[in-house]
Amino acid sequence: MSKTFGMQGDVHRPWQDYLDSLSALRPEIHRYCCRLTGNVWDGEDLLQDTLVRVFGLLGKCQAELDNPRAYLVRTATNLWIDRMRRNAREQAALQLEGAEPQSSEQPDTADARPAARELFQKLHPQERAAILMKEVLDLSLEETASQLRTTVGAVKSALSRARGRLAERRPSAGFTAPPRETVERFMHALRDKNLDALKTMCAADVTIELVGGAEFENFEKGRTFFEHAHMVMPALGFGENPWWKLAEIDGEPVVLGLRTLNGVEGLNEIHRLEVEDGKIARVRCYCFCPDTLAAVAGEFDMKALPRPYRSPSPDEVARALGTNGGNR
Repeated sequence: MSKTFGMQGDVHRPWQDYLDSLSALRPEIHRYCCRLTGNVWDGEDLLQDTLVRVFGLLGKCQAELDNPRAYLVRTATNLWIDRMRRNAREQAALQLEGAEPQSSEQPDTADARPAARELFQKLHPQERAAILMKEVLDLSLEETASQLRTTVGAVKSALSRARGRLAERRPSAGFTAPPRETVERFMHALRDKNLDALKTMCAADVTIELVGGAEFENFEKGRTFFEHAHMVMPALGFGENPWWKLAEIDGEPVVLGLRTLNGVEGLNEIHRLEVEDGKIARVRCYCFCPDTLAAVAGEFDMKALPRPYRSPSPDEVARALGTNGGNR
């Protein structure tokens, strides 16, 4: 069993090549996922899940897959529809048991968020997917029917029903927001390189996730994440003069990280916290999510720095250090 993951080194390079090959499609698929889920955070999660699912498909399928866009859209749609159906079953089970469905102020699980429940009640999942394929991806009726594995007539009916029911209100992210004072303390500790304060604020089993990248299961394993918060390496896109500010998105306090790269100051990363029993249980850093950074930067009338979709490989780091020895 100790050798079960012995192929990890062999998988790493193909995964990076896969991400690089899809970079041109990412903005469009990200926009579709955000509209499908109703907010940028759930949209980024759906996109990441989609990338992993399709990568797994490459390893299982013998037939040649020659339309990446179609597979990404179809996979994202199916993942989201499955989540909505699971949520509907959970709500039905609660009602059968005589329990009151949880209100929008008390979300039950990360996959069954209030915003998603509200959207499910307004539109059938295929109706929402159909209207977004038309409006966001500009697919034809025939292409939409192919993606949803249905007929053109069924797509027309779904579009008609969706447009008749869809409200003009954007849902919020819909989960319990962390206390503003905790997020502010986190920001100050990050700014001051105060690792002791950060460790004290975090739960023993805190999860630290670079969305789209590495994930650490406790503070000590993720210590380098905090230690590198001030690292400057312009050759790899890590600009100078890092600083952080508190902001609020859909009622949720977050930490925005800004830097200056090639003379331009802009958004470099976003930190979101989940707090349980007064301790930080999860830190999510959006530093390899350029489409999410661009969406959030637009809300605050600021620029988003050009970030990559993945962390640099050791070879890329070595080359950057070799050609730009002044970086630190």
